[in-house]
Formats: sequence, structure tokens, C-alpha cells
Amino acid sequence: MSTPKTSFAADDGQEVLDLGAIFAIIWRGRLLILLCVLLGLAFGVWRGFIAAVPLYGAEVQLVLDPRDEKVVDIESVVSSLSATDEVIRTEVHILGGRELGGQVVDRLNLVADPEFNMLLRDPGFDPVQSLKNAIKTILGMEVYQITGDPDPAFLREKVIQTLLSNVEVVNIPDTYIFSIWVLSENPFKAAEIANAFADIYVENQVAVKLDVTAQATGWLAERVTELRGQLEKNERRVAEIRAQADVTSPAQLIGLENRLISLRSALSERSEEVASRASAQAELSAVQTEADQRAAARRFGYGALMSRASDPQTGWRAVLAQAARDLREAEAKEQAIRTSMAELEITIATQSDALTEIVQAERDAESSRLLFENFQNRLRETSMQVGLQRADSRVISRAFPPDRPALPQKSRILILSVFFGGFIGTVLVVALQLTRARLHSASQIANITSVPVIAVLDQFTQKVRPEDAAALGPQTRDGEAIRNLRTSLLMARDDVPPQVVVFTSAESGDGKSTLSAAMAHNIAQIGKSVLLIDGDIRRHYLSNPLANGNQHPGLSDVLSGKVALADAILPGALGQVDILPAGTVSGSAADLLSQGGLPDLLAEVRNHWDVIVIDTPPISVVPDARIIGRHADLLILLAQWNTTRQSVFADALGQLEQGGRSPDGIVLTKVKAGRKPLYGPARRSHDNYYRG
Repeated sequence: MSTPKTSFAADDGQEVLDLGAIFAIIWRGRLLILLCVLLGLAFGVWRGFIAAVPLYGAEVQLVLDPRDEKVVDIESVVSSLSATDEVIRTEVHILGGRELGGQVVDRLNLVADPEFNMLLRDPGFDPVQSLKNAIKTILGMEVYQITGDPDPAFLREKVIQTLLSNVEVVNIPDTYIFSIWVLSENPFKAAEIANAFADIYVENQVAVKLDVTAQATGWLAERVTELRGQLEKNERRVAEIRAQADVTSPAQLIGLENRLISLRSALSERSEEVASRASAQAELSAVQTEADQRAAARRFGYGALMSRASDPQTGWRAVLAQAARDLREAEAKEQAIRTSMAELEITIATQSDALTEIVQAERDAESSRLLFENFQNRLRETSMQVGLQRADSRVISRAFPPDRPALPQKSRILILSVFFGGFIGTVLVVALQLTRARLHSASQIANITSVPVIAVLDQFTQKVRPEDAAALGPQTRDGEAIRNLRTSLLMARDDVPPQVVVFTSAESGDGKSTLSAAMAHNIAQIGKSVLLIDGDIRRHYLSNPLANGNQHPGLSDVLSGKVALADAILPGALGQVDILPAGTVSGSAADLLSQGGLPDLLAEVRNHWDVIVIDTPPISVVPDARIIGRHADLLILLAQWNTTRQSVFADALGQLEQGGRSPDGIVLTKVKAGRKPLYGPARRSHDNYYRG
């Protein structure tokens, strides 16, 4: 039977899925699909009506209140929840968390409830749990079995896990409402657990706020005490500074600085006067004549003193004495101003430092006073807030015992069971149909190619390797099959019997090496001289057992000119069959076969042997078979039953035709007798041609 095509080429060359062919595949497998549907329905009936324990569901609803209605402003100490998406998701996790579940377990003493404590149940036989344990054992996983008295903490954790598996917390979309859904075998217990979750959650919110408020109050009280001490310390420091130094006001300090400026101006004037007096004295001392003395005295303001003198010499001495006295007076005044300036500068520096220190101390005291008053006010607000805290959530709908079970949903179980049964059946039908993409029969091969199937060989009754080909004697069933194939090969060409017969395959493992050796040995039994050539130069599957591990020179050495043909032949290596091993290869085998020496070699062996059988590598792996096949009288393509992939087989045919040599016949090998190949086994592993 051939596999129908499930796709076709569209006008633009794209491959399009053929829905009709797919529906045809499903229709042909309708009985298997119907069987899977019935099995699914039976499972649904067992699961929904027999095995399932009725569970009752109770629901309680809470609302998150984002309004801020505090009596006093304490927002920075403890604030209400904001209704953001992150906050809502966080609260959902808190409601369904282990901490809240543990508090519910403790309040309702669920550890003593057999519904949640597995150890209190009647052990009996649980097929589902037994199946789980068996699977864990097969996978090498540890199976936990509690024996004796378990640890109370461990037992409590297991009860919490069981409880939370029966609890679902959701946020109703676009609202601030949370729904807590609890399942239990008892309707009253379900309602009690649901209400316990809501009550404990609300109580925890108030408790957390009270705890935060108490912590804030204690911390603020400590800070207020510290700040009061700091304020008193700063105020004492201000008083001490004022008592230790006669501190002027800033205005008085400015007056002293203005006075210092005036003194600096007066000092400049006195310095100029001293310089003028000294210059005058120097000029007066240099005058010699009486006329010059009188003129100099008049110029420097001493003319009257000169006139009152009794004689010019006496008058001139009086002028010089007066000039000296004036210079000394000017210098004394200048020095007095300098002394006053120095004392005033010291006074200004002292007063400035004292004023700066007291200003800094007053600022520190003021800062301490502001912090103290701020923290004192915050402490007063926090203390007033104690007792006024309320939860951010409130219950808007308490849970009541339901009057009918919520689970199992029998109709839903039946519908899903039927659906999955049909789905699994459809998948099985398609999967089994896809396995038919492997070759199963001669008629299937006929749908792919016009090349005739010349033989269908059953799987050998025992594992046969190339070196065991002599064991396929005429008295065995396997030997008869080889003899029938021999007859077909020798009669393939009516005019001239074929002399060079090449065996190849689409994939490795199809038995071509064993068949090549068996065919060569069988032909030799009818009196013909036979040469078996190992054309698989890379792997030399034939040469390994027949040529002492391929240590003997062979085909590759003859083609490369290293040895003569006669030196490479192993006479009678397989009964009456001569062997030409693969030889040793350095470089590309395909390049070696294409260099031109192969036709001359085949022409030479034709003159010495009646039949030459050549074993070649798979076509899908290397191009060697296409190169050798061009020189063959008979090219035989092997395909393994139920293993060779149809796509690979078709590709091998295409490669041979592209190389200008189509196969002369096809042999289907390893057919399991007594089986109708409707569906093949599981998918074949990847080609292992190059594996050691």
C-alpha cells in the first residue's frame, strides 16, 4: 500500500497542504479514532462518577479600600495601601501564601483533620498514588514514605500544602475585590476555612499597622529625648560664650571698623606731613649764605622767626631749631595714630571671633529647637493614632455552606475526555500513517519508479555477516532466496549475461555487503570464476574480516598505481571467490575513483573473471556508487523493508539518474515473513554509516 500525498505544488511553486488527503487519512483510521473516543469516555465516566470525591466550594469576598481617612496626619509613619496593579497582585499572593495558610491551619487545628492530614486517613489502596510512585521509581526519583511519628513542623508544612492546593485567590478584573475560593469535602468546613482566611487577613493588616505604629512611637520617643538634651546643651553653650567675652553688637562692630578706616586716612595724612617736614629740614640745613637763608625761611613759613632775631645767625639757628621741633611733633602724631590702629584692629578681631562663635552657637541651638519641636509634634500625632488604626481591606461577602458540590464537573469531564480521546486517536492515525513513508512492498516501490523489483528477500533466519556467506547453502531457506536472486540477475539481460554487477543501497544497513558476498559465493558454486571487489573504500566492511583487517593492498592501491592488480588479489578468500580488498586510502575516495583508472581496471578484470561483483557505499552518503555504477553491466539498488525512507529512496533514484545511470533492478531486503506491512514501527534512527 502506498502512502497518499498530503501536499501538492501550487502555481507559484509553493507546497500547499492537501486537506482532502489529510481527511482521507483520518477517515481510513476512523475505527481507531472511535476506539480512542470510547476509551476516553470510559475514563471520563470512571473519573467523574466513580473515582472523584465530591468537593464543595465556598467563596468569601474582600475589598481593598484605597481611601485615606486618618484622624491625624501620620502618613509618613504608617500609610494605607495604594490600589496599583503591583499592590493588588502582591495582596493576591499574600492571601494565598504559606504564612496566612499556616495561621489558618493553626486556628482551625487542621493538623487533626484527616482531609488535610494524609497520615490520619485509612491507607487502603490508592491506584493513582501507586502509579505515581511506580513512575518515580522507574525514573530513579525518591518516593517519600512517612513512617513512625513525623516531625510536627514537617507535618504542619504538609497540611499547609494540602490546604493551599484547595484554595484559589483571584482579583475580579477592573475592581478592588478579592475572591477567596476554598474546596473541601464538607460544605460547612469549606465556609469556615474561607471565612478564616478573610478574618485572619484583615486582623493581620491591623496588627501590622499597630506594630509599625508602636515601633514608630518608641523610635520617636528616643529621638525626642536625644534632641531635648542636645537643645539644652546648645543653649548652655550660648550663655557660656556671652559670659566669657564682652561681646558687642554687630552695629558696634561696624562702628569700630569705620573708626579704623578714619585712622588709616589720618595716618596717610600724617605720613605725608612727616615726609614734608623731613624734606624741609634737609633743605634748610643745606643753605649757606645769608640771602639764601632768608629766602628759604620765608618759603617754609619761618620768615617771621627770622625777622624777630637780633642778628641773622641767631635767627637762622632759631629757624633750624623750630623745623626740627616740627618734624618731631609730626613723627610723634604719626606714631600715636599707628598705636591706636593696632589696638583697634586687635579689638575688632577679638569682637568679630566672639560674635561669630555666639552666632554659630545660637544657630545650633535654633536648629536643635526646630528638630525637637518637629519630632515632639510627630510623637504626639503617632501617640494619638494608636487605637485608631483600621485594616485596608474589609469583608463584603462572607462564605456560606454550599448546597451542592462544585467538583467534579461531570459534564465537563465527559466532554474533555471525549475530545482528548478523539484528539489522541487522530494523532495516532496520522502518526501511524506517516510511518508508511517507509518502503513496505513492491507495489509501493512501483508507485515511485518504473524500475522493476526483481526480488523480495525475507529476513535471514540468523544473523549473517559477509564472511558467513558460505553458510547459506542450497539446503537452507536463505540459500534458496539467494539462488532465486542469482537466477534473476543472470537472466536480467537476455542477449549477454551481465559480467560486472554492482550492489548499492539508498541508506546504510540494508544488507548490501552481505548480499554481495552471498551472491558472489552462490555464482561461484555454478562453476563461474568470480571476483568480489570491496568498493566501499572508506569503511571497507567486506575487507575487514576477509582481508585481515584491511592490511592487504587493494582497490585504492591499484587505482593509485602503487601495486599491480595481481598483487592485490586475494585468491579464494571466500570459498571459491577471489577478493579485491578496499585497500588503503589517503585523500578523497571519490577523486580516486574519478581519476580515470577505474575503466582500465574493470576492462582488465573482465578478461580474467566471468563475473565481477562490486559492493559500493550507500548513495545518500557518498557519490562512490554513482561513479562505479556508470561502468556496471547490472546496477542493483537495495531497499530495506519497513526501514528505508521513501524520501531517501526517491532521492537516491534521482541521484543515479542525474549521474546518467538508472538502476536495472531493485531488491527489497529483510522482509519479516508473516507480517502485512500496513503500518511500520517507530521512526528509524539517523544514518550510522560512519560510526565505528
